[in-house]
Amino acid sequence: MTTAPAVRPAPVAAPAAPPAAPLLPRAARAEEAGPLARVLAAAFQEDPLTRWAFPDPEHRARVLPAFFRVHLEQCLAHRGVLAVHDRATGEPQGAVLYLPPGVWEDPGRQNRSAARALDRAIDIARHPESARRLAAITRLQIRRHPRHRPHFYLAFIGVLPEARPSGAGRALLDTLLAEVDHHGQAAYAETSSPAGARLCAASGFTRFGEAIALPGGGPHLNPVWRGPR
Repeated sequence: MTTAPAVRPAPVAAPAAPPAAPLLPRAARAEEAGPLARVLAAAFQEDPLTRWAFPDPEHRARVLPAFFRVHLEQCLAHRGVLAVHDRATGEPQGAVLYLPPGVWEDPGRQNRSAARALDRAIDIARHPESARRLAAITRLQIRRHPRHRPHFYLAFIGVLPEARPSGAGRALLDTLLAEVDHHGQAAYAETSSPAGARLCAASGFTRFGEAIALPGGGPHLNPVWRGPR
């Protein structure tokens, strides 16, 4: 009597991991201003622009949350904040701050209130040099900002360093630009880092004039423009 050869079961491949759910940015709520300000502070802690404006690392770490809180509240008043959150925890990972057409050109009373709040946020009495540098940035931005051409103004886009590989920044910008395109509008921004420049270039922004050189050997801001689609 012969025995049949043992039949080896066919190897079973491990099931493929399901594709990650896409990141879906949404409009930020007013009560998220504090957490989002801390996220943006972390995102911009080592950015060339904020390093120049706030050269003391301890001062920079201390004031950036309050600095971004002012900008967040200014943009929230115009429904100009999108946020992206961690899929598992729901914690915020990044945000984009923007102003719709016409708002930058005519900020009105709210802009004066924001300027006073920024003075308090950066502790102007003890850090007058940072105040002067921020004023220089604002002055140069105003001089170069496009006028008489309606557009969305992308003020800040920032993502936590550990969340950048997830594509959170691209998801935020894509969501904003979908709204821009829905309204048939253009968009304008100033990039302050190579990563920001690459992100904008990949989304159709092109150079808009010469770079803005900050005084005293400071970094450059690169104006970029994306026409209506």
